[in-house]
Amino acid sequence: MQTKQQEMIITPTTAIRKNDINIKPSLPKPIMPTQLNIPAIKVSAKIEPVTLLSDGQMDVPTDTNIAGILYPGILPGAKGNVIIDGHVDSYIGPAVFFKLKKLKHGDEITVSNSDGRKLTYIVESVEIFNTAEAPLERIFGKSTEARMNLITCTGRYSRKKKEHEKRLIVFAKLKL
Repeated sequence: MQTKQQEMIITPTTAIRKNDINIKPSLPKPIMPTQLNIPAIKVSAKIEPVTLLSDGQMDVPTDTNIAGILYPGILPGAKGNVIIDGHVDSYIGPAVFFKLKKLKHGDEITVSNSDGRKLTYIVESVEIFNTAEAPLERIFGKSTEARMNLITCTGRYSRKKKEHEKRLIVFAKLKL
């Protein structure tokens, strides 16, 4: 009868079976991202910091081909919700987050800084909410995990309100 051999970790004073310990990988040093890449939907875009407007809403970049990271806010690599937004379209056609709705569970989102350091997040879900019913605490609130939420508009555009009726959120988690 053969027994399954277990991998051992040898230290100066003891031998421990690898399955007997639970090592959690530590988080990387946070970065201020300057580039966003989403291979599954062929997005390669610059990222610039955006702030909150006086009415409490998150601002968006003026260039529809650039994504915006909420700053000050949680940076990629840190615990909490990194918030990146972008336009879905413009008056002349598709914008940076036009294909966001095509993302699927398991797709990768990579951000990098000016030094070339990269962090990858894995898509967990893509969800659509009526603007007034979006779960703000889940999107913007505290988290004990390193997460990233991408936000764009979707649904019908109201010329009267000058906005889309819904929000599309991609919820992702840092790949360690």
